Amino acid sequence: MGKTKVNEKGVPYGARQKVPFWFNLAWTTRGISAGLNAVLMMNLTFFCTDILGLKATTVGLMFVGSKVIDALTDLVAGVIIDKTHSRLGKARPYEIFIIFEWMFTILMFNSSGFSETGKYIWIFIMYVLINAVCSTMLGAADSVYLSRVFTTQKNQIGVMSFNGACVYIISIAFNIIFPQFLAGAGTTAAGWSQLVITLGIPLAIIGILRFLFCKEVVTDTADTKSPEKKSDHSTKEMFGALLKNKYAFIVIGLMFLTFVVNNMSAATTYYFKYIVGDIGLQSLIGMTGLVSPIILMIFPILSRKLGTTKILQYFMIVGIIGYVIRTIGGTAMPTLLIGSLLSGIATVPISVMINTYLIDCMDYGEWKTGIRVEGLIASTSNFASKLGSALASGLVGFVMGLAGYDGTLAVQSASANNAIIALFNIVPIILFAIMIVLAFMYRVDDIRDQMNKDLAERHQA
Repeated sequence: MGKTKVNEKGVPYGARQKVPFWFNLAWTTRGISAGLNAVLMMNLTFFCTDILGLKATTVGLMFVGSKVIDALTDLVAGVIIDKTHSRLGKARPYEIFIIFEWMFTILMFNSSGFSETGKYIWIFIMYVLINAVCSTMLGAADSVYLSRVFTTQKNQIGVMSFNGACVYIISIAFNIIFPQFLAGAGTTAAGWSQLVITLGIPLAIIGILRFLFCKEVVTDTADTKSPEKKSDHSTKEMFGALLKNKYAFIVIGLMFLTFVVNNMSAATTYYFKYIVGDIGLQSLIGMTGLVSPIILMIFPILSRKLGTTKILQYFMIVGIIGYVIRTIGGTAMPTLLIGSLLSGIATVPISVMINTYLIDCMDYGEWKTGIRVEGLIASTSNFASKLGSALASGLVGFVMGLAGYDGTLAVQSASANNAIIALFNIVPIILFAIMIVLAFMYRVDDIRDQMNKDLAERHQA
C-alpha cells in the first residue's frame, strides 16, 4: 500500500492504540452531513408526487434514467482516485464535494416556480449533479480515506462504529420529527424549501470538518519525487484485477440490495398515509432505529467474537424474520414495531460498516493479483449503492403509477393500496432472501490470517 507516517516515538499514527474522542468526532462530521442528506433524498419521490404534483411513473423513470450518467462517473471517479497522489493525500482532497452536494440539494428542493416540464428538467439536472458528481466522488474516496487515516482493522471498526452510531442517532431523531413536519409545514413547497435551506447551510459547514482535521498518514511510493518509485498501474490492469476479485462483487451485490431495501422506506410514508390511515404514527417506526446505535457501539466486540463474516450472515437472517413478522401483522402496531426493529438492524453491518468490508476486498485483491485497487473498488460499491437507491425510488414510483396511484386523491384505489403493501413488505422479503445467499458466499474470515501474513511479508520485502 505504501509508507505509514510515524510520530517521534516511532509509533504509526494510524495504528494508535486508542483514538482520541475528538478525532472520532471529527471523522464523523462528514458522515452526519451526508447521512441527513440521504434521508432527505429518500423523501424526494414523495416531494415530487404529493407536493409538486408530478406523475409518479415519470418521476420513477427519471431517477432510474439518471443512473446511466452515474454509471460512467463512478467508474471514472475510481480511476481518478487510484491515480491521485497529491500533497493532501489520495482521497482527502475530494471531501470538498460535501459542500457542493448540499448546494445542489437546496437548489433541487426550490423548484416550485417552474412549469411542470421545467420541474422535471430542473430536478433531473440537480439529481444528476448530486449523485453522479458529488456523491460519486465522496463515496469513491471514503473507504480509501479511512484506510489511509487508520491502518489497523481494530481502529477502522472502532471509528466506523462510532461514526455509524452518531449518524444513526441523528438520523433517527430526524425520522421521528420528520413525519410531524409532513403533517404540518411539509404540505407546501415553501415549507420544504425552508427546511432544506435551514438544514443545508450548517450541515455543509459541519461536513467539511473531517477534511480540515483528519490527515492521511499513509503515503504511496508514487508520492515521492523519484520516477522509478512510481507505483501506478494502467487502467486496464486495475479493471483486470477488479474482475478477478470475487469478494468485491459479493460486497457490491450486498451493497446494491441493501440500498434498494433501505430506500424502499419511501413506501413507508405512503403505507402510513393510506393503509394505516395516520401518517403521524410513522414516528413510532422511526423510534425503532434507536436500537441500531446500540448495536453499532458493541460492533467491535461482536467482530472480535464472531468475525465480520458471521455478523453479516446472522444479521441478514434477522432481517428476513423481521419482514415476515411485519407482513403477518398487517397494520397492527405491535408487529409493525417489532418487524421494523428487526429489519432495521439487519442492514447495519453492510450499510454502516461497508468500508470495513471494502478494505477487506482491497486486501484480498492485492493478495490474489498483486495489484492493489482502491478507488475503483470503492467507486463501484458507491455506484451500486446509488443504483440501489435510485432503483428503489424508481420502483416505488413506477409500480404505484402502474397500479393507478394518484397523489392528488385522498383515498387510493384497491390496486394502488395493494401496490403500497407489496412495496412495504413483500419486495423486501424477496430481496433479503437473495442477500442471505450472498452473505453465506462471503468467507473472507476463513483466509484472513494467511492473507494478512502474506501481505505483510510482501510489504516488508
